[in-house]
Amino acid sequence: MQSTFRNGRSRPVCRHPFLSVVLTVACGALSVGCSSSGQESGPTADSNRVTVTDSSGLAIVSNRGPGWSHDERWRLEPDMQVGEIDGPLAFGRINWVAPGPGGGMVVLDAQTHLVHVFDSTGRQVRRFGGEGEGPGEFRRPASVTALDEGGYAVVEGFPPVLHWLTAEGDYLRSSRLPIARDEAGTRTAGSFGIWQVTASGRVFVQVQLIDPGAEDGEMPVVLLEADAEGVLPPDTIAAWSWSANFGDQTIRVFDAVHTWMPRSDGTVVISEGTPYEVQWHDPTSGLVRVTRRDVNPVAVTSRHRDMEIARMREGMSEGGASDDVIDDLVDRVEFEASVPDVLRVWVSQPDGRLWLGVHDAGLFENASEPPDGGWANALDVFEPDGRYLGRLPIPEGFRLRVVTEDALYGIWEDELEVPFARRYRVLRETGD
Repeated sequence: MQSTFRNGRSRPVCRHPFLSVVLTVACGALSVGCSSSGQESGPTADSNRVTVTDSSGLAIVSNRGPGWSHDERWRLEPDMQVGEIDGPLAFGRINWVAPGPGGGMVVLDAQTHLVHVFDSTGRQVRRFGGEGEGPGEFRRPASVTALDEGGYAVVEGFPPVLHWLTAEGDYLRSSRLPIARDEAGTRTAGSFGIWQVTASGRVFVQVQLIDPGAEDGEMPVVLLEADAEGVLPPDTIAAWSWSANFGDQTIRVFDAVHTWMPRSDGTVVISEGTPYEVQWHDPTSGLVRVTRRDVNPVAVTSRHRDMEIARMREGMSEGGASDDVIDDLVDRVEFEASVPDVLRVWVSQPDGRLWLGVHDAGLFENASEPPDGGWANALDVFEPDGRYLGRLPIPEGFRLRVVTEDALYGIWEDELEVPFARRYRVLRETGD
């Protein structure tokens, strides 16, 4: 089975996403340099080389080499943190951290179902939301976006609901993923979708399809741009499949998974995870660019396996699972031979740089805990034209959520596992 993009080209299908219970154990550092210990996962050449080819309007940018030199590399420095160990600003479970109005920060606490808005000094200026199904209340809040024109968009996970609120946090309306059916009998599964909203207010959604004509175990997926009311157009940005593995009791770990992100202008970047490749989809022209990097695969070692199994056991135990249930699930685990080349994609605004979450073998060997957030422990940075710049380690204990032109926003936990919202400033200056 292949996944077909809008311009008619075909890409290999990714397999069923790995199922694991993630327990974050953070031991964060207050400042992070840019060296990746000299054991980066795999440029196959010692010097930088960029090759650009054009095929019927499709630009293919291929990169080889380790990226920036010692004098060119960037570094990260924390410049804002909000939260308390105990008190009115103590968070329960932070799901999302994003840029806020006027250089501030927006924090979504999924435990209290509240959105907290902080100004540029870290002072809380308002909070809104709450648990429930009424106007302005959330059941399973997953992310929040501060809109350029004022107001907020809050996304719920399952079932997928998109809430629109004013700059003061007052309820405006909600959008729900519709259940649609075409002439072939294929229908949109209204309970399975992933919303992403840009700061400009454009709405994109990854939708699971129920297709009676699909091969056994294959579940079609489409990526669409919806309007503000949640109406889905007939044209798709991209389409692929994943193996549902109905009746298969195997739990695959380190499967490659599609990951994507839209820009405010409607461009969407998509990676299949493996190979190391990102596709750029223009809202009117379809697939217009492919960014690639020549790397060696990161082999899954016994250390990877032991850490993942231990994390799964701990998470399931804390969730109340019995030892027999845990043992049965662990017995079903099978590991891929290598970690996916790309684990997550971001596009920073407004500059349009590409940031890819990757797994650096050298950094992992020197870490005491597995990386937070899907095993990505480093970021590969590319210019908007696809030219590779270099690699930045992700601070230990930091779960990245949003990247802007000059900052990274995410969640950091102290040694007591108390969550804080933190922003790292990107400094483009000579390293030490």
